[in-house]
Formats: sequence, C-alpha cells, structure tokens
Amino acid sequence: MSHTLIVSLKRASALLRAVHRAAGLGTHKLFVTYLRDGDTLWHACNVEGPDLDDDSEDPDLHHVAMLLLRTASNGGMAVVVLRTPLASGQTVVRIWRVHDLVAYPLTAGESFSAYCVGPAGELQGPEPGTEYHDAPTLTV
Repeated sequence: MSHTLIVSLKRASALLRAVHRAAGLGTHKLFVTYLRDGDTLWHACNVEGPDLDDDSEDPDLHHVAMLLLRTASNGGMAVVVLRTPLASGQTVVRIWRVHDLVAYPLTAGESFSAYCVGPAGELQGPEPGTEYHDAPTLTV
C-alpha cells in the first residue's frame, strides 16, 4: 500500500471521528454526497455520537469513508450533512463541504440555501420542523 494511500485513509478516518464528536450524544443521520464532473454518488447511515470505535465493522461507515477518500484521490468535492433529531421534535441540520479531505463548515444561512433553494433560485422549503445551524469547525 502506498504511503499516500495510508495517509489518506488515516485522514478520512480522523474526519469521520471529528464528525462523530461534532454530532454529540444520541442517534444522528449522516449523509455524504460526492460530486465530480457531473457524477454524483451518495450514501446515508445512522451514527451514534460522540465516539467512533476504531474497530468498527459497520459497512455504512466504510462506504462513507470511501466517498470522502474520493475527494483526495480523484478531486471533486463531498458534502457531509448531519441531521440530529431533538426531543422537541425539531431536526437540526449542519453541513460541511469536503475537498481533499479538509472539511469546511457551512453557516446556517449557507446550509439553508443548500437545502432550500432550487436550481433556478426558487425557495423550496424549509422542511417543517427543521433548524439550520452553523456547522462547527472539525478538529482532525
């Protein structure tokens, strides 16, 4: 295995751990979409925050890591969306853009725009009961 691939694998793993820490306690829905030259691949899974087991055999998390790795190996960009249900019935949405395995947090306004503005600029939402929050900076 090449040194570059090993470094990328470690970085993708660290990025997933950082998302888990940002999620906090509870069950969350994690969506990852990889975009490159008009191609779109995506995967969704449930995550339990805040700690990720180093020995996880969860195939969903392995699929997510693969999509994040593509940003380093093939270029392009990934979008990571974390949806957290609250006891009040509301859902909090936080979003990061990932390029070359570096996560860039979106503000609440940018997240709202990403979710609620269609291709022609028309408002499509927001979903009832959804709050858009600033995504925290991930410590990797």
